[in-house]
Amino acid sequence: MRAIFVAVLAVPLLSTFAFSQAVSHSKTISGQQLYEDHCALCHGPDAKGGGPFSPQLKTWPPDLTTLAMKNNGNFPAMRVSESIDGEFDKSSHGSKDMPIWGPTFRAEAKGHADNAALRIRNLVKYIESLQQK
Repeated sequence: MRAIFVAVLAVPLLSTFAFSQAVSHSKTISGQQLYEDHCALCHGPDAKGGGPFSPQLKTWPPDLTTLAMKNNGNFPAMRVSESIDGEFDKSSHGSKDMPIWGPTFRAEAKGHADNAALRIRNLVKYIESLQQK
């Protein structure tokens, strides 16, 4: 009986340890790389909204370096995260021009040690690092 009890406790612990080791040793895509791959075309390499695709959009992409300034000095991480993910409020972008990246990130992360939430979190942290002082 005691052996069964130990086995029941050990399997979940070992599984959790193995998962955390796989995630910690995996190569996670940086926020900067995600920005360059998915955002810079519209928001520009400097995140000020002047990317090469901007003139073709109905609405000019916003300057992502002033988000904190426009929010009383506080970076709106949750709002940015929800805008990137797009699953919570389809109209949060204000324009249908901005792609909703959540489904794309979920598809790209499938089968990898990272996940869409981690990619979005990394991208949000990178955008936060770009804020004007």
